[in-house]
Amino acid sequence: MKTKEIICRAIRERIVIKFTYDEETRIVEPFTLGYHKETGNLVLSAYQVGGYSKSQSEPAWRLYNVENISKLSLTDKQAQKHRKGYNPKDSRMLSIICTC
Repeated sequence: MKTKEIICRAIRERIVIKFTYDEETRIVEPFTLGYHKETGNLVLSAYQVGGYSKSQSEPAWRLYNVENISKLSLTDKQAQKHRKGYNPKDSRMLSIICTC
């Protein structure tokens, strides 16, 4: 299964995912996968619930460039259906592939 397919499955089924990003482990609740309107890169909008964070500050919402994600796996944890700040029509996205 490709990265895009795994992420979309996790979004649909509300599964927490774990991956390596910038050589650090991230644990996130995925919400929206799409193409960034300024860069055209495939990006994931997710709520970080564990792992490394450079800023260690709120908000926990992060935008990840999918090209830089490695060692992606589904966890056995359920993601929350909604988080404060979630927008299914994310204005940073040119087009959305999947969202919850």
